[in-house]
Amino acid sequence: MKYTIHGGDVDLISRMYGIEKEKIINFSGNVSPMGLPSSVRNVITNNIDCICEYPDVAYLSLKEAIGEYSGANPKNITVGNGSTELISHFIAAVNPQKSIVVSPAYSEYIKEIKNCGGAFSLFELQEKDDFILNIDELLKIIDSDTDMLVLCNPNNPTGTYVTEENLKIILQKCRETDTFVFIDETYVEFADDNVNISGVALTDEFDNLCVIRGTSKFFCCPGLRLGYAICSNNKICDTVNGRKDSWSVNSFAELCGKTMFKDKEFIKNSRSFICSERKRICDILIDFKNIYVYKTQSNFFLLKILKEGVTSKDVFDKLIKKNILIRNAEDFPFLSDRFIRFCILLKDENDMLLNELRKITE
Repeated sequence: MKYTIHGGDVDLISRMYGIEKEKIINFSGNVSPMGLPSSVRNVITNNIDCICEYPDVAYLSLKEAIGEYSGANPKNITVGNGSTELISHFIAAVNPQKSIVVSPAYSEYIKEIKNCGGAFSLFELQEKDDFILNIDELLKIIDSDTDMLVLCNPNNPTGTYVTEENLKIILQKCRETDTFVFIDETYVEFADDNVNISGVALTDEFDNLCVIRGTSKFFCCPGLRLGYAICSNNKICDTVNGRKDSWSVNSFAELCGKTMFKDKEFIKNSRSFICSERKRICDILIDFKNIYVYKTQSNFFLLKILKEGVTSKDVFDKLIKKNILIRNAEDFPFLSDRFIRFCILLKDENDMLLNELRKITE
């Protein structure tokens, strides 16, 4: 059986290795190290009784806050119990019978396509291209039989990205072939300010587009389960809303969402830290003799181990014995047993990991 552990399953790691969960330094979950915004902590503490009431079933105030934050039209916003719920509902609403998934990628897309009884093909991001999407080659395989194209931007686990300009080229081709485009922007908020990669601004122009985002990673609240989708296709959105349970976003999530999206200081500080720390870590990794680091616009790095006889499982095992948890990336499509992924934590923790990686690989 292939050695695979989901990045967020710290409980499983704790049981398997006999390590107290609280002692594990988790570089595998891709969650921001900045912690929950203090504004969110305060609003929960001061409004604990909100749980005694139903949230607004239409979530109008929450959608307005998301719209102001993301630049999306609130009328085009659908909220859900985490981005995973919305991935499931939007793929089911499209009901694709022939999909293309840009890969390596998050396994949830394929799972939901299979649940619809649909077929899919994986468009491989080439290692020789540093996993940067070849737009021309992708366009060649999109035809009138292609129901849906799935793209994560920035991509997990590679960290590579597609610019808004190139997204528009893809969308124009897909409009011609009547292909729905599904973009997962879970990590887009971590990108540098001068890198324009979001598809949100294109949702008004293209009704064959859905952009999905969550709050788990950037706002450090995976347990809150709050996600949102932006799509101007009324037919698709009506189908999704018809499938969703009423009040799928609970009162706490509604309250926290209306607060976190307006916390400009937290947003600015989080992006500033991740961007500067990403550059610092990349500069250090470039000097490693037996590591190849791929350029990223996310809060994580994909590395290839170049040292003969050392696999990703070897690195995983040696690190977990020091309570350091990374992602063994060999289970992603098209990646071998030489690939690992880790996310950016606080500076001292990052330095600890880098020092251990140097010992293992050099």
